[in-house]
Amino acid sequence: DVFEARVQTGRALLQQQGNCPIDFERENYTIITSQCKGPNYNSTICCNAFKQLACKHAKELNNVQNGCAVTMFNYINLYGKYPPGLFSNMCKEDKEGLDCKNVIQPQVKNDEKKSNSTRGNQSSTILMVITTLLMIIMMLSI
Repeated sequence: DVFEARVQTGRALLQQQGNCPIDFERENYTIITSQCKGPNYNSTICCNAFKQLACKHAKELNNVQNGCAVTMFNYINLYGKYPPGLFSNMCKEDKEGLDCKNVIQPQVKNDEKKSNSTRGNQSSTILMVITTLLMIIMMLSI
């Protein structure tokens, strides 16, 4: 058993860095990738996007023993193809780390909310009409 190679392949290796209780492989990285775009990375936009992801896991990320921070940065770089050290160098705030009190959440525009709800209502109405017509046609053919 000792001499057998036990090699895992794939992204799960990134998760093996420590005893991190967070499954960063399944985290939603579009929070960062949709807002922080290069080649000229805007530190205000990128750091706020980074904080939207990182601050909800601040307790675990601040524990250097569990490997969560390393794992999270690995996945951010994997999914976003960012230069190494981009966020750790650009998003320094103080000796305590990031200030998670003032994280600005992205806002969905009212027009988008209205159009999405209108589309959903229109789709439901169309589906109901089609279903009703199909039922009538089936009843008439019997």
